[in-house]
Amino acid sequence: MHFRSLLILHFLSLLALSATAAPSKILFVGNSYTGQVRSAVTKFFAASAHRETRLEFITPGGRTLKQHSEEAKTVERISGGGWDIVVLQDQSQTPAVFPEKFLSASKRLNQVITESGAKTAYYQTWGRRDGDKQNAERFGTYTKMQDALTKSYAQAAKRDKAILIPVGEVWRAVRKSDAKLGRELYKGDGSHPSAKGAYLVACCFYATLTGSDPLSVKFDGGLPAAQARAIREITRQAVSGRVPAGS
Repeated sequence: MHFRSLLILHFLSLLALSATAAPSKILFVGNSYTGQVRSAVTKFFAASAHRETRLEFITPGGRTLKQHSEEAKTVERISGGGWDIVVLQDQSQTPAVFPEKFLSASKRLNQVITESGAKTAYYQTWGRRDGDKQNAERFGTYTKMQDALTKSYAQAAKRDKAILIPVGEVWRAVRKSDAKLGRELYKGDGSHPSAKGAYLVACCFYATLTGSDPLSVKFDGGLPAAQARAIREITRQAVSGRVPAGS
């Protein structure tokens, strides 16, 4: 079977592993791709029926999951925090360029999370707007980079029976449905999320981690109402399994 067909099957099955009971405490472990969406995520939850959910973040810039796994304070915070879910996000290029490093580090952190009694969730990130120019031969286009990121995060989530937060695939679907909005998801560097990108991430986190409909939340994040609704609708479709990987 072609690997994309396998990804579709894995993607749909992993979405079914989303949390069924709304979590009360969530820890996010990552870097700037998580830190720069913190405000949007916090505001989205605060405007929702899950406003009492406690959200905490460990997001030093450029940090890899390998570095997090070797940081005693991070490991201790995971182990002793009484979390329901711990969300993991690796450096933006690593799962594509060095999948073995990503899979190894995520496995170690998943073990810590599981032993603490929490559930692991993987924050599937997005390809860079114009591809990874530092690795142009392999990932010189957005699509090639996104395919590789999707594959690695799906492998980790399947291996660990973890929650998969399909941010990268929602991002792809928005780019496909509205090219102008798709480009506006990025800051000027073509990598980090703009306010619109952060809003998309917040929608995905909320829908996947709580199992609730993002359209029920009356928060537009400062976006034009039509764009905010389009992002929420695409997110709802993805999290319910109607937008497959690679669509």
